[in-house]
Amino acid sequence: MANSAQLRNEIAAGKWDDKLRALYGDATQEICRQRARYCAALEQFELYFGPGRQVQVYSAPGRAELGGSGADDAAAVTLDLVAVAAHNTDGYVRVKSRGFNKLDVIDLTVEGPQEGESTHSASLIRGIAEGFRAAGKAVGGFDAYTASDVLR
Repeated sequence: MANSAQLRNEIAAGKWDDKLRALYGDATQEICRQRARYCAALEQFELYFGPGRQVQVYSAPGRAELGGSGADDAAAVTLDLVAVAAHNTDGYVRVKSRGFNKLDVIDLTVEGPQEGESTHSASLIRGIAEGFRAAGKAVGGFDAYTASDVLR
């Protein structure tokens, strides 16, 4: 695992271009756009959560409904959400998303649904953590910055 500055330098130097092509195609303009987008996400992560942290970068594709609303009727698209994440040891999940004014903070040391979380993304994060707990898996905290090209 590399730190945020190392990854940003690698991406800017084109060392991730093969990975970006696999996700976004061969168009030079699109690869340049994605390099800038990933570098910006790493910079924003550092702004909110501090520089020099060991991070991982993820891409979660959007999808298009081709027919109905069933999983068999969907197709991945090149619009995605990019996340930069780093483990923390305090049991909290903190997520800052581009375009939203708040920082979601979820205390994973407190189990079960919490008042006021049911109408926003904190409930999804807590629900996933509860699913892992129910399966006997350990859960822990992380800090993440996300930037999405998927339409709201």
